[in-house]
Amino acid sequence: TNARSVWNALTGCRYDFSPTTWVFVQLLAYIPLAWVRKIKQFAPFALVANACIMSGLAYVLIYDVGYIWSHGIANIVQYNPLRFPLLVGTAVFAFEGVTLVIPVVDSMTHQEKFPHVLTAVMAVCIVIFCGIATLSYMAFGDSVETVILLNLPEGAPTILVQLLYSLAIMLSVPLQLFPAVRIFEDNVFPHSGKGNPIVKWQKNLFRALMTLVVAMIAIFGAEQLDNFIAIIGAFSCTPLSFIYPTAMHFKISQGHRWTRIKDVCLMAVGMCIMLYVTYIGVISWGASPPPADKCVA
Repeated sequence: TNARSVWNALTGCRYDFSPTTWVFVQLLAYIPLAWVRKIKQFAPFALVANACIMSGLAYVLIYDVGYIWSHGIANIVQYNPLRFPLLVGTAVFAFEGVTLVIPVVDSMTHQEKFPHVLTAVMAVCIVIFCGIATLSYMAFGDSVETVILLNLPEGAPTILVQLLYSLAIMLSVPLQLFPAVRIFEDNVFPHSGKGNPIVKWQKNLFRALMTLVVAMIAIFGAEQLDNFIAIIGAFSCTPLSFIYPTAMHFKISQGHRWTRIKDVCLMAVGMCIMLYVTYIGVISWGASPPPADKCVA
């Protein structure tokens, strides 16, 4: 969406390619990056991506505050019972990076410092997520877009921010794909590709196919992005963040009654979120308007 918006702004919508086309164009970058074998090699890409995201968030924050200052608080709804389940699924989707915990720990030189690093990162993420979301909703109310950058006015600063976000996504998607690729790859290919170019290129082809599958899923959910994210968050991220960890903790915490009770409660909450939010996301599919298209007169 951001890459398409940047292109249309620069070309004046003279060459308005479909979102599907833009997904396949980005595959030209995603597939080679998916061939990277060591997670440490993603560090420079992750650093650049984080810098791009922070720059974009700073601009959105400044614009939201200025917009609220000049226009006042928009018409907001304190509680929307129809859309609230999707909010829960989207919130759980924020745990998408939980699969990177073990690879990151394994790659650290001082692994004993990881709990402090994780706590600090989670605290910063909570402040950013809640702060930007609250200010953006206060600024735009019910007209807020799923992708907040689409609410920003046309101009050079917005184009730059959208370009930075497009670059950030392009550099971070392969990192998110890395754990899943490694898990599947270890089960499909029992032998290492070191010293064996045939096995190595078989793995490269497998990674390219996995990237293509993810791209096809993205194309399917692009027009209903809020429902799509909520469903992915509820069905995939809830087990990763609530159910599986508590189930494993329950198994190893023998004899600690209250700890096991808390584990069971968390597993029950996770199951409810997974089933209910997934159900709401499926039955409400198609009810949301498609993302704003500034090339449509």
